[in-house]
This record gives sequence, structure tokens and C-alpha cells, in this order.
Amino acid sequence: MLLVALLTGCSSPAGSGDAAPAADHTASDHPAADAFVLRDLDPAGCADKAKACASQFGSLFTKSNGRADGALVAVVRPADTQCALPNSSHVVLQLSIQGQVQRLVVSVEDIAVTSVAAPLVGPAYAQGWHLDQHLDYPKDLGVHSDDFAPASKDQAVAFVCSPLSIGDPVSVYAYADGTYPASAHQIHRNDNYPDGAVVVNPTSAMPTYLLFRYSNQVF
Repeated sequence: MLLVALLTGCSSPAGSGDAAPAADHTASDHPAADAFVLRDLDPAGCADKAKACASQFGSLFTKSNGRADGALVAVVRPADTQCALPNSSHVVLQLSIQGQVQRLVVSVEDIAVTSVAAPLVGPAYAQGWHLDQHLDYPKDLGVHSDDFAPASKDQAVAFVCSPLSIGDPVSVYAYADGTYPASAHQIHRNDNYPDGAVVVNPTSAMPTYLLFRYSNQVF
């Protein structure tokens, strides 16, 4: 069952453990009509989630499509320019992984979004950079391009940050090219190689995947 997360804001205190209720809203046959679920998201309400942003980063990401499992240190929005290495078109998730802080860079421009509850693809959650972990939206999650709702940049920022709580475990499917071992990216649908996603509550039996595609992608 495909789900578009029903999020009502980012005002939950960091570390509260509150997450977007994954089963409150089922996507219709025309998910664009479900864009109202994004309407009230306020990225400014997520500002507190950047308070503990790190200024030094680790070197765990070797070249691979992989899955990063770690504890959330900060959510750095494009507006959070007080943090080291902000990005004007991406949200940066900082994860503590085996004592090092790593950067996972999520595109929030020209993006459509959806979420789905499904078992964790690959091995059980364990802190680390798990190499050669391949995620495919249609094959593994049953998700296709018409299951996504268009999101403005602010809505996409809030979609990422709202269900995440500082200190909680997070899994991220991503690609690292090996040139900068602190960072991984490509956290969206990819046409020619494995897909990326952010996974909320990855230690549960049925985690929530936050999924992203660009507006011109059809699959």
C-alpha cells in the first residue's frame, strides 16, 4: 500500500520520538490530488533540528551504492547557513555513525514526494556504511511515478525533517562516489542505478520510507 505522509508541521520537540503517522492517509489513484497533505508543512518549524549541527565530518563513505545506518545529529535545511557545508538546493542529514558524523544530501528542488511503509531492504539496521545495498522503488516497494505528489521546495524540506527526531536511528540509501568520503547523495529515484531513500524508524518491523523523484521521471 502506497502512502503519502500526513504531516501537520515540524513543531515536535527534537528527540521526542514522534514521527509522521505512516498509515493516516492512503494515496489515491491520482496522488497529485493528495498534495493537500503537504500544504500545512512549515520548514521554519524545523529550525531546532539544526542546533547541534557538526562542523567536522568523518570519512566512512567509500565508493558504493550503500545504506548508511546511524543516529540523527542534525537536519540542516538550505536556510541553516550557520552550519558547516550547507546546500542551497538540498537538505543535509547529519548522522553519527560509529563515532563519526557523516553527511547525507537530499534534493528538495523540482521534487515530488511520497512515503510507504515496508520492511527494511537489506540487512537489519546496524550502525555503519553497508556497501552494495540496492533499492528499487517499483521492485522493492511497489512505487511508481504517479504515486508521488508534487512538492514546493519548502514543502519538500518539511517533508524530510518533520518525521525525524534528533538522536533516533535513521537509515539512508544513497550513493558515495568516493571523492569526498564524508558525504553521500543521489537520495531519490535514479534512472540508471539504484534508488535512494530516507528511512524513518528502521529498527521497527515496518519502517517508513521517504521517497523522492524529479518532476520529469516516469517509471
